[in-house]
Amino acid sequence: MSDITRRNLLKGAAVSAASISALGLLAACGAEPKADATTEPAADTSTKTDAGAGSEYVAEVLDPQAMPDAATASNFNIIYDSTTTVGTTYENLMTAITGETGATTKYEAFSKVAKNEGFDVLARLFQCTADAEKIHIGLEYDLAKEIDPATEKPEPPTVEEHESDINLISGANGEIYETSDMYPSFIKKAQEEGNNKAVQVFTRAKLAEAYHAKLYMDAYTTIDTPFDGKYYLCPICGYIHKGENFVACPICLAPKSSFTAY
Repeated sequence: MSDITRRNLLKGAAVSAASISALGLLAACGAEPKADATTEPAADTSTKTDAGAGSEYVAEVLDPQAMPDAATASNFNIIYDSTTTVGTTYENLMTAITGETGATTKYEAFSKVAKNEGFDVLARLFQCTADAEKIHIGLEYDLAKEIDPATEKPEPPTVEEHESDINLISGANGEIYETSDMYPSFIKKAQEEGNNKAVQVFTRAKLAEAYHAKLYMDAYTTIDTPFDGKYYLCPICGYIHKGENFVACPICLAPKSSFTAY
């Protein structure tokens, strides 16, 4: 192709593009007349759902209206490769108490590690979760004592301490096991035995552990850009809420005013 022909083609393409742009501009001007003093802008009837430039973001507020029920909820299935040994409800209570005692001891040790490493937010989260597990221990121990008044609490174990990021993963793994394997297995047995008190105690612990696992994974992901607010602990069931945007506990409906801040 000659240089003259190539230049003609390029010139023609440029002219066509300019023509199309001009037509588009004219069409736009015709479709949207210029506003003047007598012209009012059209009302915006759309609902903004995101935080675009210049818009005001409103955080979702947790305002639960009903408590989850193990008989109707969809997240109480037992994981397929379960490693939980299921006994009687009393035996299961003792197993749960032992597990929660280990978790409490572990999280209190992890809190000290985080504090020493300069992760003050993680130290608060670990201590808050340790105190949540103490609530579960209390509920389970009281019920075990009703079945056998001679019941005694187990001794706390020794725990290994690692760096805070590894401790968060360790904690999350333990919470996931309890919420997806141990407690669903114990709930099923309590249902079979008709022990409604045990069903409620295990259910509340199971649901709280899922929130604990979520908090640990969130803290792991953002360890170098940490959340700089408060954690709130429900005194009834051990649920933990991150931040201020809630009205009541989604597990037992206890009001925010009863929560302890960390």
